[in-house]
Amino acid sequence: MKKIFFGLAVLFSLGSCESIGFDDPSTLTNAEAIEKIKSLGYVLTTSSVQTAFNTTTNNAGGSHFSLWADQSTNTNGSQSWWDFANEPRLRLNNNSAYRGNAAVREVYSNFYQSNLDATKVIDLIENQKLTIYDDKGADRTKDCLIGAYYAKGVSQGYLGAIFDRGLIVDDVNLKLKEFPNSYKELIENGIKHLDKTLQLIAETPNLNFDFLKGVTISKGDLVLLINSLSARILSSVARDKAEAENLGSPYWNRVLAYANKGFTTDYTITTTVGGYYNALVDVLERPYGTASYVPADIKIAYLADKTKKTPTAYPTNNSIILGPIESDDKRFYQYFTYTSNFGILLEARGRGLFSNYMRSRWMYPKLSTLNVAGAVNPYFLAEETRLLRAEAKYWLKDYDGAAAELNASTASRKQKGGLPDVIASASALRDAIHYEYAIEIDGAGGTFVPFSFMRRNDLLQGGTPTQFPIPQIQLELIGEPVYTFGGNESAGEKGKFGELGTARDNGWKPASK
Repeated sequence: MKKIFFGLAVLFSLGSCESIGFDDPSTLTNAEAIEKIKSLGYVLTTSSVQTAFNTTTNNAGGSHFSLWADQSTNTNGSQSWWDFANEPRLRLNNNSAYRGNAAVREVYSNFYQSNLDATKVIDLIENQKLTIYDDKGADRTKDCLIGAYYAKGVSQGYLGAIFDRGLIVDDVNLKLKEFPNSYKELIENGIKHLDKTLQLIAETPNLNFDFLKGVTISKGDLVLLINSLSARILSSVARDKAEAENLGSPYWNRVLAYANKGFTTDYTITTTVGGYYNALVDVLERPYGTASYVPADIKIAYLADKTKKTPTAYPTNNSIILGPIESDDKRFYQYFTYTSNFGILLEARGRGLFSNYMRSRWMYPKLSTLNVAGAVNPYFLAEETRLLRAEAKYWLKDYDGAAAELNASTASRKQKGGLPDVIASASALRDAIHYEYAIEIDGAGGTFVPFSFMRRNDLLQGGTPTQFPIPQIQLELIGEPVYTFGGNESAGEKGKFGELGTARDNGWKPASK
């Protein structure tokens, strides 16, 4: 009989299952687990949903994509951040012993764990026809099925947006060990599960989505969230501009359709003790005295500087300290704070990586972390759905429609920033959307936003990897060769499916030599 090999570590830490009275839980079979743990399906759903939510804004991986997108800069060896910020770009080290590989492993393992837990729940309900109870004995079968499909959709969609390939695991009895599925297949399968979630929600009038600790998500918000995430995930498939263009009108109309049904107000989550918090924003905004632990890259100041005097790399002459910029965008002074203190940035590791700006938008008053009760965490901003609508129209060559999205009186760039209208041309629209992702979305977009926008618009610095490889430890388990992406010398290299694996030197600034 097949043993239950996933979810149990989380299961015993949640404290919601019954006493099971055995010595070695690793030897518990599926049938025994179901018999002994009446709340097994509910516990697995909870762990699956919580893992999916947390990993979408996890700093191990998210901070690295922020560095590759030139949203952030760093010379610190912690998590090998310096390697990811380095100019010229380095080839990603896909060695399990490498500190920076933790980002690759953590994102991979978390989303696959979430997917596996959810797959088990769906099997219990749909194939074994079992009733799922919570720890109070209430029938939660319909709620858990919705939670499981939601977690599967997000997990598989994110795996496709982040990794070049993977394995679609929708069957608990799957024996395949290889990674035959492309990033495109992972994304499409994820969207299929999210569509199924929407269908089930419509059929469940009394939905109780209480799987995120301390938070019960309303039925209406869950529908908005699924549509918003679907637009984000679908838009993130392309590894370069040519691929984005070749997706065609039907594809971008799908993105637009989801975005049209997404959030129109910001969706935030308030921290409860031991509950969800936005770990990515936490690490990106964390102060270090009067400096920042992970400063905003000079790109931010370069884009916002109305005088256009800010360079694309910090002056290497150590007698020069750049002063504060002048910006027409009123948001810039609310979201970013100037400092002449370079903090932990080390000149010996490249003064060109320096910055004078730290983030200050989301920090909870007088506290240095969002992981405290009462702190408000951004999870999905309404402006991102606006940008997804605008960009979908841009790819559809509806330039007037895209400009109307950006120039609406309710758009943050107008309402908060006081910026002038964007003209309806391809270049002006792309620049404006890039600016909005850099300033308005920044860390609040989660693990791979705005990285994926820059990827599909040929804005990444040359030599930047466009995706993560499958982690070395996983490849060696099944006997497949280790591979990776990145490095100036590999600019323009293709991946297994013909996609761009390492960015060409046609990004927002020339690659360093």
